Amino acid sequence: MNLHTRIPILLFSALIALQVAVAQQTKDTAERETREAVCQRVTCRPPTTVRLRLNDKEYFEMQFPKGPYVADGFINILAGEELNVEFDDRRGQLSNPHYVKSPVHPERTISLRLEQKDENMILEIKNPFPKEIVYDCLIQHYSEQRLRRTSVLPVGGGLMSFESWPYPVAQVVISHVRYSSQK
Repeated sequence: MNLHTRIPILLFSALIALQVAVAQQTKDTAERETREAVCQRVTCRPPTTVRLRLNDKEYFEMQFPKGPYVADGFINILAGEELNVEFDDRRGQLSNPHYVKSPVHPERTISLRLEQKDENMILEIKNPFPKEIVYDCLIQHYSEQRLRRTSVLPVGGGLMSFESWPYPVAQVVISHVRYSSQK
């Protein structure tokens, strides 16, 4: 290729790279603004670093921006956290999940803990309700950016349940918490 051919190609490539960078910056700004709007109405955790043990010698760290513990029906728990989520129980249906620092109404507050034991992850859920509950669950494997669906067992009324994964999980997202008799 001669110089007259290379210069337009280089300029075109630089222009495309600039457009991609501007688009990414615009997306990042929009996400921050959306997150700030959500954090105006619900309690949010500060920016957090999750550190997971991969084996006896290696660790992995993942950065999470400021974000809600619970918002729009989604409960987000990071590795190493313990959360209390209070629900309303109206006419036999669970609704209005919201984060509470300390249970004010323990009879309708689910407690969750996500912790690492060796290389395994354990999600502990305490169900204060007299009926069995089920929920939808997504997990984030430490090496992936995306969330993936995982199966979980129902949590008996007034009981505690443990879910486990044989690899490090950075976060768990729970939604659609309901009595098992509801679909």
